[in-house]
Amino acid sequence: MLSISKALSSGQAQTYHKMEFTSDTQSYYKQDGAVEGEWQGQLAAKMGLSGAVTSAEFTRLTEGRHPETGEEMVKHRAAQEYKNADGTTTKAVEHRAGWDATFSAPKSVSLTALVGGDERVREAHSAAVTAALTELERYTQARIGGNNPAETTGKFIAAKFEHDTARPVDGYAAPQLHTHVFIMNVTERADGTTRALQPQSMFDSQNFATAVYQSALTYQLRKLGYEIEAGKSGAPEIKGYSQEYLDASSPRSQQIKDHLAKSGYSGAEASQIAAHATRDKKQIVSLEEVVEAHRTLAATFGDQTETVVREARERAKIQQTKMQDRTPEEIARAKEAVTYARSSNFEREAVTDERTLMRDALRRGMGETTYAHVKAEFDARHSQGDFRELRGEKHATGRSFTTPETIANERANIRHVMAGQNAVEPIMSSDQAAAQAARRAFLNEAQRTVIQEVLTSSDRIHGVQGLAGTGKTSVLSSIREGAEANGYKVEGFAPTSRAAGQLRQEGIEATTLQSFLARKQQDPSAPASRHLYMLDESSLASTKQMRAFLEKIGPEDRLLVMGDTAQHQGVDAGRPFEQMQDAGMRTSKLDQIVRQRKNPALLEAVQHLAKGETVKGVQMLADQGRVTQIADPNQRTAAIAKDYARAPENTIIVSPDNRSRQLINEAVRVELKSAGKLGQEDQKFSILAHRSDMTGADREWAARYKAGDVLKYETGSKSHGIARNSTATVLSTDARNNTVTIEREDGQAVTYDPKRLKGVNAYRETEKNFGEGDRIQFTAKDKALGVNNRDLGTITKLETGQITVQMDGKTTRTIQFAPATMRHFDHGYAVTSHVSQGLTEGRVIANIDTESSRSLINTRLAYVSISRAEHDARIYTNDAETLGTRLATDVSKTTAVDFRRPPQPASPQMSQGQVYEYADPNHRLAAVASAFAERPANTVVIAKDKEERRELNQLIRADLQARGLVAPDSKALAVRSEQNLTNPKNAAEYAPGDIIQYKQGSPSLEGIPNNRTAVVVSTDLKFNQLTVQISHGDEVTYSPHLTTAMTSQSKVYREELQEFAQGDRIRFTQSTEGESFRRGDFATITSISDGIEARLEKGPTVKLTTDQARHIEHGYAVDSLKTGAPERILVSQDSSLPIPSEIAQLSRTGRDVSLYISDGTVQTNVPAPSIALPEQLKPSIALPEQQQSQSPANVNAPEQAPVVQHRRSHGR
Repeated sequence: MLSISKALSSGQAQTYHKMEFTSDTQSYYKQDGAVEGEWQGQLAAKMGLSGAVTSAEFTRLTEGRHPETGEEMVKHRAAQEYKNADGTTTKAVEHRAGWDATFSAPKSVSLTALVGGDERVREAHSAAVTAALTELERYTQARIGGNNPAETTGKFIAAKFEHDTARPVDGYAAPQLHTHVFIMNVTERADGTTRALQPQSMFDSQNFATAVYQSALTYQLRKLGYEIEAGKSGAPEIKGYSQEYLDASSPRSQQIKDHLAKSGYSGAEASQIAAHATRDKKQIVSLEEVVEAHRTLAATFGDQTETVVREARERAKIQQTKMQDRTPEEIARAKEAVTYARSSNFEREAVTDERTLMRDALRRGMGETTYAHVKAEFDARHSQGDFRELRGEKHATGRSFTTPETIANERANIRHVMAGQNAVEPIMSSDQAAAQAARRAFLNEAQRTVIQEVLTSSDRIHGVQGLAGTGKTSVLSSIREGAEANGYKVEGFAPTSRAAGQLRQEGIEATTLQSFLARKQQDPSAPASRHLYMLDESSLASTKQMRAFLEKIGPEDRLLVMGDTAQHQGVDAGRPFEQMQDAGMRTSKLDQIVRQRKNPALLEAVQHLAKGETVKGVQMLADQGRVTQIADPNQRTAAIAKDYARAPENTIIVSPDNRSRQLINEAVRVELKSAGKLGQEDQKFSILAHRSDMTGADREWAARYKAGDVLKYETGSKSHGIARNSTATVLSTDARNNTVTIEREDGQAVTYDPKRLKGVNAYRETEKNFGEGDRIQFTAKDKALGVNNRDLGTITKLETGQITVQMDGKTTRTIQFAPATMRHFDHGYAVTSHVSQGLTEGRVIANIDTESSRSLINTRLAYVSISRAEHDARIYTNDAETLGTRLATDVSKTTAVDFRRPPQPASPQMSQGQVYEYADPNHRLAAVASAFAERPANTVVIAKDKEERRELNQLIRADLQARGLVAPDSKALAVRSEQNLTNPKNAAEYAPGDIIQYKQGSPSLEGIPNNRTAVVVSTDLKFNQLTVQISHGDEVTYSPHLTTAMTSQSKVYREELQEFAQGDRIRFTQSTEGESFRRGDFATITSISDGIEARLEKGPTVKLTTDQARHIEHGYAVDSLKTGAPERILVSQDSSLPIPSEIAQLSRTGRDVSLYISDGTVQTNVPAPSIALPEQLKPSIALPEQQQSQSPANVNAPEQAPVVQHRRSHGR
């Protein structure tokens, strides 16, 4: 793996170079004296640095000077000391020389290379380091200064020093192959000037570089004959070593772990501190002594290295010929790996960095494919439209991507909101609503206003943005009464079972959102009833869930979406509630907080936190004496436990991560027992903790399961004898063949491919003590018991095989359960911030360690945690000074489309009415769609880019549906699109389900007649063969490489579902003999209920056969005009592309032609044949040269439309 240090000063770097990097005590197995080091990097090569690293070159570079001339490259001041007013001394920061990036080989790899004596393994490590550094360098950035964003340069200078021993522990220096890479604090900009590095991009790329290193290393090791398995941390380990031998050879790692356990600290920075604190000075001993110590230890464990190396060499001889012909298999593995990365990442986020996608793909294909294959597959999928590149934040180093499905889901939600505005009659008149709001005398003005606005709204979808503690449930209860009195059936939903339970407590019939989505669609023939649906905690709903919900509710139904955009968001991708508000959903504000009304000081602090003024809110808490600083984690945990035990009633502890939560729970139990507030007799129970770290894609990948995991099967599997709702224990996994071996409840072992089974949840099994009086939280819903996930209660009685719990809530309720079968519970003194959302407690104690991950310590944690308290809130932290700043971090979910409306439209840069120029291509697409929808008759869009056409067709359809020109109810049809295969002779290009149309078959050799259609059943990548099923049912296996004539004259189609509706314009993609239409002709769908009927653009209405209906596409945006003569043509393209030849021809016929471009200027000087921009399309006012280079904003642009871009919200 790769670890990167904090920046080192010049003095520190030079000392490390002399005493550590080049010391002969660092590489005992290199018998040629001191370690010389080696240069790497584009900037190093440009400066003539190659071969060994000299002391003079290294010294100059660490001082920011040129390695040869000594000329200053990075300006910096010498460190100086200053006297402060209070007499203390402050020393300015010395020049940052660079960073020590260390690549450490897994322990088994070190043992094999060094003790086993296989020099090839050492060479594989070195090659993997070089490959990873090459990728890391691509993301190098220059620090520009001021408020200017960093500039990506892709160039650095790195000095590599390879070592083979770890620091000694009790005099023993264990074998440890690792490479120190010192990255100099200098880079070169495009203009040739040198600047200091912006290191954040390097740290952002750390996990990606680790994946490149591990992938390259694993691949080479397998070629050398070694068998690889995943280690404890996921790193590749060579098979054949016992865990005892590995542990005995890792005394340094154990020393650091022991130090961390004693200190209570955790995390990467804590590990670095522990490593320095536990250092033994390296003793200078001879090579012979070191080797003898290693051999003695190896002999103690049976000389495992000798066996591993010998078997690998024998294995390599056998598989050498097989490895030479693995390219098709490696390509297939790369496809599988990229598919996994896409599914896994976009399940949780709408937008993902390219490095994250590549990291996960490399981990999925570890050792089975190469980085080159994975990158090529990713680039190919990008060009095919599977990945959509977005404009990221201006300081971003890597590219950001989303998917067409994500964009479509986000736009669909907004389309529903817009289509429902002013579309329904209000539930009540203004007078009736005012009377309803006045029925509860205790309601405040803000609550009454919300009630009236909702009941008088003429929008089908209405929002309520309610801050924490504003009395939302009372408002909902009043709205329910008003709606029911006027004939509406009111039903509530929420993404969590606990939130749904809180709605039920207010008399609202409620269940989870997931339950509603799983319901069968209502019978269309059943009498329609008007519903008012309430979706609570909407900020926890994903974009995909919201779309499914909006598309499932009936045409007469209304929806009230409620939530708080500043509280925690859901696990899955998107933040639709906030997007809907951004897009203009009418939203009532519930902003008068009542929860802390009896404590005005605490209330004021919460109000600042609610508005995103985190630093101010935290400072106010500190000024009120509510912040306690205790640096030592163990002491802080003890102090929190004592504070809780002092007054446990109506008190909750909030801690951001599960490890700290568990430690606090244990400490609290000790304090309560000491105070006599908890039963002294404990019983130990085996409980299950859900593995929330696994995505849906993870559950289909065998390597993500661990031996001992407990699996629960919601649906089961008849073929494997797995009953529905049964459990099993993982015995082992086979990552290469993607299989999991489990032990069923009946003791039978079963092996299966996890991709074949759905509805599987994984849990980790742990044992914990419980006693009478213990607070517990349930970690899963149990319908029979009537408990929701994260419900809290108190154990009142412990009996053999049974636990009695008094549940929290407005009404007293006691339940009993058997812990042997209901194992989803845990201690409930401390909970995470996410679990606390929705709770109200008298007192809150928050544990906030500023060194924790930014995903845990952020604005949402601060707001949610503190706002739970009615009377008192206290924060325990390690660093009170930086607490506010660290909590002011925004971790909002990403979105693909920005629906915020600019305050003013951009000023036009050119005045010619037929050329529209945009700085952003997504603005251009939105403008083209809007222009089409305004006048769709006899209009067509020409867009050469395939993905752009797909996007334009979706945008135009959405706009036409919103205007009522296309029916709202769509039907999914299976249509075929022709595939342009890069190499049709390669079986890896095909996929099961592909349809091949053979013009010239091979009747005699392969049994495939001429003019026949077949479906691909499977591919054999090893032998480059396809198995296809011919239309009469026979299966044929052949190699596309050996049937050149048949393959070259065949066409390949891929079937996919596309949405069509009455009113949609279509275009035919295939001609049919004897029909009145041909390929390229346009038509409009007139009926879709029983087959497709379509009115030809210039002809009669025809009813399409089933086969004809497969060869259609949306006809709004097309690649070219092969047929037809539209009166109005909109051309959409990037300005770097040549102007299509049709434009010059069509413009001369007098047709209305408009050109929409982006990225600066219109390209008129194109390669032969030269196509001049038609006179009527040329801008009448030329752009000044300076403006052209700066890509100005839109020209004569229609009203600003949604922008596709990567965005995170910044705190509300």
